[in-house]
Amino acid sequence: MTERERVESMLVVNRLSDLREVSKEIRLVEKALDALRDTKWKLVEELKGLEHDFTATSEGMDVVLSAPPSMRF
Repeated sequence: MTERERVESMLVVNRLSDLREVSKEIRLVEKALDALRDTKWKLVEELKGLEHDFTATSEGMDVVLSAPPSMRF
């Protein structure tokens, strides 16, 4: 094996290790994001139950625009 091949092989091993770490971190972030989304929609449902006017605030309009089509306001 030439010096160049050895260096390239080490680079590949390092990059694969980096990729594994990044993928692991992405999975953790996605899990946290899913939990935050669940909390968001629970709060929205609670506010809907309190007859909150979502069109009255910018935060409410963000909810209206990001809501699934099946959700009515």
